[in-house]
Amino acid sequence: MAVIISDNRVKNWSRTLCEAVLHTGTQVIRFAANRLDIKPCTACGSCSSKTFGRCVIQDDMQKILPKIAGCRALVLISPVIFGGVGHHIKKVMDRMCALGDPRYYMNNGEIVKGMSGQRMNYYMVGVGDKLSEAERSAFFALYEENRIIMNVEGIAFILDSRTNNTLIEAIAKKIAHV
Repeated sequence: MAVIISDNRVKNWSRTLCEAVLHTGTQVIRFAANRLDIKPCTACGSCSSKTFGRCVIQDDMQKILPKIAGCRALVLISPVIFGGVGHHIKKVMDRMCALGDPRYYMNNGEIVKGMSGQRMNYYMVGVGDKLSEAERSAFFALYEENRIIMNVEGIAFILDSRTNNTLIEAIAKKIAHV
C-alpha cells in the first residue's frame, strides 16, 4: 500500500500521480494535507517517552499516522518553497516523529532514528516552475536528510509544467516497486 499526502495547491499533480500508481496495481490511500486540521509539532517529546509512539496532539494526524505506519511507500507532494516544502507538508513531516524509534543510533556516521513498524520507502515530490539551482539543491538536500534520519530508502523528484506522462509513469513504477 502507498500513502500519498499532498498539498493540493500543487494543482493536478497529486491526482495524476495517484492515478498512475493505481494503474500499477498498488493500493493507494490519499490525504490532502491542506484540507486537514493538522497542528504543528510542539516538540514536547511525549511520543518518544510518556506516550511512546503516540502524539498527544488530538487532530487529523491521528487518522494519518496509522496509515503511514502500515504503508510500504510514503509519498509527500508539495510545492517547492525556497527549496523546502509548504507548511501543510512540513507539519506532517514534523508530526511523523511519533512513528520513530526513540533509540537513536549511528549509521554511516549519521545519527538516525529509524521508523518503527514495517519497512517503507520514502518519496518526496516537489512541484515548481522556474526553480533556481539553489532551490532544487535545497529541496533534494532536505529530502536526503529526512531519508537518512528515518533510515529508509527512496528518492525525490521535482515536477514542473514540462513534466510529461512518461516521467509520471516512471515515478509511479518506482513508488510501486514495479
